[in-house]
Amino acid sequence: MSQAVKVRLRFAKRGDLRLTSHHDLMRCFERLMRRAAIPVAATQGFSPRPKITFALAMGLGIAGLREVVDVELSEPIELDDLPARLASTSPPGLEWLEAEAMEPHSPPPRPAWVEYELPIPEDRREGLATALESLLESDSRIVTRRRPDRKRDVEFDLRPLLLDARLNDEGTFLARLKASPEGSARPEEVLECLGVRDLLDGGAFLTRTHVELAGRVEPSPTELT
Repeated sequence: MSQAVKVRLRFAKRGDLRLTSHHDLMRCFERLMRRAAIPVAATQGFSPRPKITFALAMGLGIAGLREVVDVELSEPIELDDLPARLASTSPPGLEWLEAEAMEPHSPPPRPAWVEYELPIPEDRREGLATALESLLESDSRIVTRRRPDRKRDVEFDLRPLLLDARLNDEGTFLARLKASPEGSARPEEVLECLGVRDLLDGGAFLTRTHVELAGRVEPSPTELT
């Protein structure tokens, strides 16, 4: 059986748990790991915090199927039974998929791109397909990102951040977006460009189906499935 002092976990966040904020999810992780008796290492200083690092925060209301979190441990543990131990203390909607041993001083997880999906009602698919064709054929699409925490909004070019997108035969919109310190796009901004942002207000919700990490072997951005 393999042991590790730093672990990279893949997990899913489904159902009503998608309505949990990222801050609350972090607190949930801290509690469930204590209950599972996982020896999580802590930061130094006046207010120590568990060394738990998420690859990417998730917006409120978005489900996630393959999220990434790194956990540093204060002592080695067996990996084989780690997902089951975490599952025994996790709330409904939180599913542990994989546990991978990492080098002790390996860098934190950094996302390269992410994939989202959204079901589109039948009467909106033709309009979305037309808008999507126009967006993909364009070289630039300037959008405004509204920042309530700042005095002014930010304009940026969304088009190079949209790596791929399509509407599949089942009527599900699929998009692959760049997500890195050099630039990123929010799925809601893409939906706004396509004229279907209102679907989220009507009860539809986004699912983040995959988070790809920088430094890994990646499929071509044109191979969205």
